[in-house]
Amino acid sequence: MTEVNTSLIKLKIEQQNISLRQLSKETAIHTSTISRILSGKRKATLEHLQAFSRCLDIPLSELIRENNSDEEEIPSSFYHIHSIVNEMQLPIENFTFHALKQKLAIFQEESMKESGRTTILQQFKTKLGELNSQGPFIKQLKEMEQIFKEQKATRKDLILIGSALLYFVASVDMIPDYLFPVGYLDDAFVAQYVMQQVSIKQ
Repeated sequence: MTEVNTSLIKLKIEQQNISLRQLSKETAIHTSTISRILSGKRKATLEHLQAFSRCLDIPLSELIRENNSDEEEIPSSFYHIHSIVNEMQLPIENFTFHALKQKLAIFQEESMKESGRTTILQQFKTKLGELNSQGPFIKQLKEMEQIFKEQKATRKDLILIGSALLYFVASVDMIPDYLFPVGYLDDAFVAQYVMQQVSIKQ
């Protein structure tokens, strides 16, 4: 069974700063119908989706997703980053949530090995120094590194935290760090995404 990715539609409406009335005019869909689709009170037809796709510049494949209870919903913050990547026309291929999770899965395996732990402990401060910045993202990274170094968490949480730290220190990730000023957007997303999954209370 499929469902409409209403989060993405709402994000695009917000980013393009258009009203439902404007969208109604451009799509030829009644305003109340759009409102009911976005609230989940009405199912969208293929014609509705094609109109949204055309007017909001969203690939039709991204508007439709499988309604699988085991499938994780893509965080809205990822859509923000994805939109920035597209708008800046950055030379990044296959920047999808699925691809990002696959990369994190690889780092999770690596973080369980001694080589992965060594990489984190040896390269973290150097990478942090290269960033030369302050703020919530840096504070969160330091807290994560401290937890990982002192092993003050469950094995599952340490694996998750380790994967985010490896992603941060990696020379090549989804958005190359040298692409100023957006190079660390994916790193910040990964850190936040991982910490929302662990059992440690922040």
